[in-house]
Amino acid sequence: MSGIELIDWKMKKMGTFKLVCFDLDGVLTVKDDSWSYIHHNLGVWEQAKEHRKLFFASKINYQQWADLDVGLWKNVSLDKINSIIQQIRVRPHIETVVQELKNRNLISVILSSGLSFFTDYVKNKFGFDFAIANSPIIGENNKLTGEIHVSVSYNDKDSVLQGFLTPYNIKLKDCIAIGDGENDIPLFKEVGFSIAFNPKNEFVAKAADVTVADGDLLEVLSIILSRL
Repeated sequence: MSGIELIDWKMKKMGTFKLVCFDLDGVLTVKDDSWSYIHHNLGVWEQAKEHRKLFFASKINYQQWADLDVGLWKNVSLDKINSIIQQIRVRPHIETVVQELKNRNLISVILSSGLSFFTDYVKNKFGFDFAIANSPIIGENNKLTGEIHVSVSYNDKDSVLQGFLTPYNIKLKDCIAIGDGENDIPLFKEVGFSIAFNPKNEFVAKAADVTVADGDLLEVLSIILSRL
């Protein structure tokens, strides 16, 4: 750690934090992509894989990618989707982490470029205060229409969280963010403190204030509490 990094870290530590923001896939779950989990279970992974290639080749934007992917699920019942997402393994100790944050009057938020029916499920099961994600549209007979309302794109978590915070008079510097992917980096740069949890690559690790590699959520909790 250089002298500049040390000064910056100390300045961040002095802040009073009000909110903790968690990525979902790969942070609160063992699997790092709920989209692909659903695709595999519905037997449409080969088509979805081509959509992924188009996005990362900059041939389509995130809205178009989401439209194409959710279009593969058209007429699938919400009950079927819910039965799939409830099979996704979540990490141990989530409830403990959330309760400890509540005990200290910290707001807990799930912020994901994934799917609202999964973020809502985890939010309600473990007691998070809020969940922000993308909402597939449900039509007649409780079936997916193949359309989706995108609230969180790939690289805009910082602006999405800022928009959420404004009515509460909370600033991004009042927040702690935990993530594992490159799409968390813009948020890491703006919040008061950031934790790369089992980061996918060195770019994610370097963008965060602290890295927890091969750790669990209790270690993340310990770091959060040490910064309060």
